[in-house]
Formats: sequence, C-alpha cells, structure tokens
Amino acid sequence: MRKLCIFIPLLLLLSPAYGYLLRFTLYTGSKMTTWENAQAFCREHHTDLVTIRNEQENGIFSGYGWIGLYRKSGSSIWKWSTGDELANYTNWDANEPQTDTDCAYKSSDKWRTNRCDVNHSFMCYDDLILVKENKTWEEALVHCRSLDGGNTEDPASSYWNYSYDLATLITPYDHTYAREKVQEATTDEVVQLSTLYLC
Repeated sequence: MRKLCIFIPLLLLLSPAYGYLLRFTLYTGSKMTTWENAQAFCREHHTDLVTIRNEQENGIFSGYGWIGLYRKSGSSIWKWSTGDELANYTNWDANEPQTDTDCAYKSSDKWRTNRCDVNHSFMCYDDLILVKENKTWEEALVHCRSLDGGNTEDPASSYWNYSYDLATLITPYDHTYAREKVQEATTDEVVQLSTLYLC
C-alpha cells in the first residue's frame, strides 16, 4: 500500500513557504472491488477516489486500479467523483473510452474503461489537515518524506523510495479547493494562518 504526501503552496492565501500535504493509497489484492464499492470505501476511510487533472498528477498517482472518473450511462461527459468536476484532462489508451462502459481505471500510465461492476484495485486520496507549524519549502519536503520513515538524509535516494512527496497547485480548481479548505478552519486557526500549513 503506497501513500503519497503532496506539499501544495497556498499561493492565494499564504506565502509559498506554507502548504499542505495530500496522500493517496493504492488498494490491491483482497481489497479489489467494484467502482461503486471502491468509491464508498474511499469516502468512508479517506476522502474519495483519486482525481487526476494533468499529466504531472497522472505520473504521481502510479499504479493500477479504479480512479474517480465516471460518466452516467448513455452520456459522453466524463466527470470526477469529487464534486462532479468535469474531466478537462484525460489520458485514454488506444480505442478508449469504450461506448458501453462508464467507469475508468488506470493501467500503467494510460486510462481504460470497464463495466462499473467489475472488480479492480483502486486508489483513494486523503483530505487535507491543518498543521500549526511554520516551515520553509525544504523543511516541508523533509517533513513530508520522513512521515513513513523515508531516508531524508541521503540526497541520492530515489524519489520513489519515499511514501510521501511534494507537488504544487496547478489548476484554478486546485486553488479554489485549497482556499475552501483553509476557510473551513476555525477562526483562531485562520487568524494565525501565517504560522500554519496544511497536510
């Protein structure tokens, strides 16, 4: 089970030295299930099935399994299960999407469709948590990589040797989502925002 921690600077609200961490978990083997059950599991134990908005995120969310992409039967419009966001970025494999299948899974770097009632591995992501620490970008990187005991002292260590790592806000939706998460904090936390980052 692999988890990913992403440091995201809150460019509209905070100095770039502050950010938040995001992680994803890949469930395989005995956890394989249908798209709907995977979504329910992710929503109960995490936040939701992963949303992939660009090529960089497609590389970050590595693995094989259901992602949060779906369409209503008979529709040509693909949406993400988190808030029904339209899929502006897709990475379909050749001859995809199929016309008679409505749920998407990641296979290597490409995406494929399948019937939603077929069992697959699946990828969940975790929501953001407010942390009352002031860190530079480098300190946040070390913190992120040390969450699961990664060797932060060896600069030659491969990026993929860490269970958690860093990324940035890219789309306007990312900025809006980050702003909403910060605004959900209590008044005292928001007042002290200059000393906080989210994970």
